[in-house]
Amino acid sequence: MTSNWKAGFAALSVVALATIGVTSAAAASPARPSGSQTATAAPPTGTKVYDMYVTFYGWFDNTPPGCGTAYDGCAGGVGTYKDPITFASDKAELPVGTIIYYPTLQKYFKMEDSCGECTQDWSNPNGGPDGGPGFRHVDLWLGGKGGSEFDAIDCEDALTQGTVTGAPLQTPVMVNPPSNQPVSTEPIFNVKTGHCFGGQTTSTSFGQYSNGSSHECIEDQGNSSTTGSPAVPVKCTGAADQDLTFNGAFFMVNKLCLNAANGVSHPGSKMDWATCTGGPDEQWSINGNGTLSTIQTGLCLAQSGSALVTAKCTTSAAEKWVYKAEPAP
Repeated sequence: MTSNWKAGFAALSVVALATIGVTSAAAASPARPSGSQTATAAPPTGTKVYDMYVTFYGWFDNTPPGCGTAYDGCAGGVGTYKDPITFASDKAELPVGTIIYYPTLQKYFKMEDSCGECTQDWSNPNGGPDGGPGFRHVDLWLGGKGGSEFDAIDCEDALTQGTVTGAPLQTPVMVNPPSNQPVSTEPIFNVKTGHCFGGQTTSTSFGQYSNGSSHECIEDQGNSSTTGSPAVPVKCTGAADQDLTFNGAFFMVNKLCLNAANGVSHPGSKMDWATCTGGPDEQWSINGNGTLSTIQTGLCLAQSGSALVTAKCTTSAAEKWVYKAEPAP
């Protein structure tokens, strides 16, 4: 079974897909990408249109990596009504087997997997990392097997929409849609070419992250370029070893990636800087509530004394991080 924690990266990603699809619940008909098949129909009885936060996950950042789902074997689908693509959510929000249509991509999806952050956003009385309770959130399957791990995750980031302030942006989704909506034949992610739907590209941020409790910044100790060098919280100085690049799911400095040295399966794993592999211990999500969490397990990056560690997410200020943009090198 899969408990997918992938939540996208809209905290820093400002992506405009208006040229691909609708951006308002009142929009009548989305522009059709190349290869779409035209069809029109009035919504059938029971069709609802909701604004939802739409994120993406795939082969490399599924939990565990692969195509396994919580409710229906291997994730897949081509996006037609007869063969919808897998999506994950909270089954209390959308029952298993629910079909949705996302006009922005002009594809159908079917509820077949669980999504940890979607569940928190919808069902947690205190809300989740993106909003809530009652915050609508679906996570769409992108695939990626056989392609570039970094390209696939960058595509997920590129397609996840956020506002100019960094907050998650909810866009229209049809629930229980008619069967003859326009369907684009363009893959969400082309594993052979690395092309992302609509030619979208990821945003890259560059800057410092200071802790909400200590106000200290994440640093590559000694400005080292050697794998295994410690990632530590220190006084913010604006030094180069505190200026982190975030691209898709990876925090980078000196061509090294922020890494959970003891793995992301348990709280208490200390952080270091390691050779970038794209692996599970290097994958991070920037969340709307100010936390930085591991994609694979949903643990938060926290400061504990003079160390940076993985921790169970609470409301502690030690788990919150304030981003300050810096000029790119």
